[in-house]
Amino acid sequence: MADVPITVLGAGGFIGGHLLRHLQAAGVPCDAPARNDDTWLRRPLGHVVYAIGLTADFRARPLDTVQAHVCLLRELLAHGDFASLTYLSSTRVYAGAARTDEAATLLVDPNAPGDLYNLSKLMGESLCLHGGHPRTRVARLSNIVGLRPDPDIFIDQLLEEGRRTGRVHLRTALASTKDYLWIDDAVALLARIAVSDATGIFNVASGEGVANAQIARALERDMGYAVSVAADAPAWDFTAIDMRHTQRAFAFTPRRFSDYFPEFLQHYRLQKGITA
Repeated sequence: MADVPITVLGAGGFIGGHLLRHLQAAGVPCDAPARNDDTWLRRPLGHVVYAIGLTADFRARPLDTVQAHVCLLRELLAHGDFASLTYLSSTRVYAGAARTDEAATLLVDPNAPGDLYNLSKLMGESLCLHGGHPRTRVARLSNIVGLRPDPDIFIDQLLEEGRRTGRVHLRTALASTKDYLWIDDAVALLARIAVSDATGIFNVASGEGVANAQIARALERDMGYAVSVAADAPAWDFTAIDMRHTQRAFAFTPRRFSDYFPEFLQHYRLQKGITA
């Protein structure tokens, strides 16, 4: 089984690229078809990680979003030669749900433009799990912290605002919390999931709620940005991501936010050439 390669579809993206570099550093046989490569369906793929997707611009590109999350997946399931499939989804699908375990009933609204992302991801999940291949699983990723070319998650947007202006103005309350996971922990877990015998859905998150206040203190201390909060800033109240199923299956213990975030900020300063 160790000789079966891992094929990363979407290696040009944030998660896929980091996963590919992790696999290469570990000496794992792997392949990463380019976006314009139309030959990958005609060769054995081994263990496939489906990391193709759109995030920040899905509202402006609805057809491309469905193409990425569902239509290419359909081609893989119909015509691909692979040993197993890991489909990368998102913990965004828990929005509005009463629970965040993998068996939770989820809420979507086709009348809400913002739900196109969740609807397409859930269609991809369902197709992956019920598309006729016995060894498939879904990984629902949380907000992943790491260097990426374009701002995506909330933290990226704050850093870009601070880099441009030297100030960060929060429009959500300091008490608001979200789940964040360090990219190194995320790809290490995905590499294990991809070659496992496990099937079904697995959360890939920290299970730790990180408050805006903690992020704000780090931006002030480590970046020198002045942080303010809008007077009418609402508070997010996101339920912590339930990690019990993943922890039982993979003994996953991620780094705490307070341990890796200063390291990430150092990497960010180097990438952006920030010296002050």
